[in-house]
Amino acid sequence: MTAFDQYLEWRGQFAVSREMAMGALNRVEPLARQTLKAYAQRERLGLTDELPVFAALTSSADNGGWGELMPVWFKPYERPVPICILDNWALPALLWRHWLGDAGPAFNTQNLLQIFVGSSVLIPFLPATQRGGHFLRHGALTVLLGLLWLPPAEREAFIPALRIGATRFAEMYRLREQADLGEYLGRVEADAFLVAEGSKIGGEEEVRAFLANTELFDAYAALFGGLCFSLAALYDSYGPAWEAWAFQAINVHYRYAGFALEPWARWLGIEYVASGEERL
Repeated sequence: MTAFDQYLEWRGQFAVSREMAMGALNRVEPLARQTLKAYAQRERLGLTDELPVFAALTSSADNGGWGELMPVWFKPYERPVPICILDNWALPALLWRHWLGDAGPAFNTQNLLQIFVGSSVLIPFLPATQRGGHFLRHGALTVLLGLLWLPPAEREAFIPALRIGATRFAEMYRLREQADLGEYLGRVEADAFLVAEGSKIGGEEEVRAFLANTELFDAYAALFGGLCFSLAALYDSYGPAWEAWAFQAINVHYRYAGFALEPWARWLGIEYVASGEERL
């Protein structure tokens, strides 16, 4: 089966209704609030009983210029924060599955919604980071939390699949050979977003052309391979008990410019030498 045939088959499987989008938001909002509670109290953010967020279903035509490439995004400075959720996740699912091992039935629309909507609900309320954040490092922490909020059996199906994806990505992109892992994967991330920003790729013909363009596909799909790698490394560093470590991770580790570089090096089995501000 070609990638385009898989995309067509998954169009039905990964369709997202307004009810599904709102259901995902309703599931993750209390967990996000629980995660943020201690940080919000410390920083006196004045969060109410519910986070000021709402779900907005989008199509590829009005998805912020991302077309079908971005399943969920948000407007961080608006209150309440709109969490914009694409109405079909077939293409993002295909891109992630390109790297991910077999997660079985757990790889479904509801779980993907919960993982990535959960991530998007957290980010607008997190502390600022030194020199700006990176999706494959700072963003990966929020994706990990979204994943850990899944029911245990669903979560546990993803972990070995992530490790397979991480191994594939590390080998294909020769991560152990890179002199500066942060700088190298920063370029991979930037190249991926250059493909997606303003692309407005949507509809069968445009998706067919995107999937047939090896250069564009590989550049954007690398974002999902890098995510597998970062999630596997962060999971091995922090573990599944997010309630025990989320406060320290958010209030201390996440703020540093070098966040995740040490777990990356540890996962790869290579030496890591931290500068003064590059901790964890």
